[in-house]
Amino acid sequence: MRYEYSTRLHDDVNSAVEKAFKTAGIVNISVTAEQIRVRNLAENVALEDIEYLVLQAAQLLGAAIEFDALGNGLALFGNDLDGDEAAIGSPGFFQSVPIQ
Repeated sequence: MRYEYSTRLHDDVNSAVEKAFKTAGIVNISVTAEQIRVRNLAENVALEDIEYLVLQAAQLLGAAIEFDALGNGLALFGNDLDGDEAAIGSPGFFQSVPIQ
C-alpha cells in the first residue's frame, strides 16, 4: 500500500463519497472505488488502495456503507456518478412487472 497519493485523487475520493452519501445515503465502497480508479488511471493506484481511501472518507462522513462489487442496486443512484446505469453493472434493474 502506498501512502503518498495526489491531491487530485484525494479530492476525487472525497467528492465521490460525498455525492454518493448525499444522493443515496449509502456508499458502495467497491463500485465507488472502481469509478475513481478508472477516472485516475494515470496514477496507477491499486483498486484495494482506493477502496481503503473511500472507506476512510465514508467513515469520516458517518455514511452507511456496503461492499457489494456486483452493484445489486442498493446504492445504485448514489454511486452512479456519471448518470450511466449500465456502468454499475445492473442493466435492467428497473424492469416493469405486471401485477395481477
